[in-house]
Amino acid sequence: MWHKISRIGSHVYVKNSIEATELYKEAFGLEMKGEPTLDSDGNIWYCILQKNNEEYITICEDKYLPDALIKEYPAETRPVMLFEVEFENEDDLKRAFDLLSKNGNPCAGLKVEPWSKLSCDVIDKFGVFWYLIVWNR
Repeated sequence: MWHKISRIGSHVYVKNSIEATELYKEAFGLEMKGEPTLDSDGNIWYCILQKNNEEYITICEDKYLPDALIKEYPAETRPVMLFEVEFENEDDLKRAFDLLSKNGNPCAGLKVEPWSKLSCDVIDKFGVFWYLIVWNR
């Protein structure tokens, strides 16, 4: 028997988790759910970012990424996963793109695709790969 899931969440491991959290809050208009759990060095061990009481992403410092997951991972491998963020308007997308591109990789820049009013790929300075879009619906 197949059981339907209620949601799929996203979790990101980054260096400089405090700074990354502040960037994502500003870029996407998110807020922290409660206070983050910090380790003894002041890094984020666990933090939930939400909007309208809906969880969007959880974050922690990259040192908590289990060794078993990265032991044999070749550094030159391209990203195989990205986070898609849907925006209601182009101005909000452009603002997020500008923030995430700073000291990151804006890839091919802003573009219009057959399915979008505006979209882009961007890898932020923490190495996280994002696809930002305003759907053409």
